[in-house]
Amino acid sequence: MNEKQTLLKKYKIDVYLVDDHTLFNQGLTEALNRSQTVHVSRCFTTLNDCRAALVERRPDVLLVDISIPERQRAGECHSSKCEATGPSGGNGDTAVFCRWVINEYPKVRVVAVTVHDEYAVIQRMLESGIHGYVLKSAPLEELITAIEQAWKGQRYISPAVENIIRHSSSQAVSLTMPEQNILRYICKGYSNPQIADCLHLSAETVKWYRKRLLAKFRVKNTVNLVTLVLKERLLPDCEDITSTQFR
Repeated sequence: MNEKQTLLKKYKIDVYLVDDHTLFNQGLTEALNRSQTVHVSRCFTTLNDCRAALVERRPDVLLVDISIPERQRAGECHSSKCEATGPSGGNGDTAVFCRWVINEYPKVRVVAVTVHDEYAVIQRMLESGIHGYVLKSAPLEELITAIEQAWKGQRYISPAVENIIRHSSSQAVSLTMPEQNILRYICKGYSNPQIADCLHLSAETVKWYRKRLLAKFRVKNTVNLVTLVLKERLLPDCEDITSTQFR
């Protein structure tokens, strides 16, 4: 039995939780705090609040949702363990935040807890250097295992996520120039006939490309496609695209 395993018998791993859904924060905090090895000491609903808290004090493990704002309206989190948030603002880039935490505080282990099972999102988060990736559909025992493994210095990836990686890594999304052009117009909210007029194609051809793009990115509809592309910057110059139709 190594030193970490021995210490785990008499020490609860200190955890910070970041998720913009207050009920999720409170429910998961209560569930984890009933375990023998984990204790959630603070939870936050924005990245900015967590960032400020990390400057003052660091946990052993940071659990973070992927789709989370930098700031949002105050007064949402009333638990004594949850921090009030500041004024509303734009969405933060969680991958960048996680990379900052890992670089700034290398002893803090970061585990993503999310509903996102898209390969492109998983890949980008893993490239940020996080120490674990767990889907919210996973049982509580799996999350506790991920926390323990991360604390011990190991990386934990949910079996479901490993399966997605295994089946998708050899099929990473690669876009042709026509696909990029059509996707750029889709992100601007253009309809198939409008895209067809701009690119001198038939509406049926554009419709075929749109279906092909949904299949390539493994999303169910155009809203999910646009959200994924803009949030994860998967299209060259996509940061310059402003989508009003899908906000």
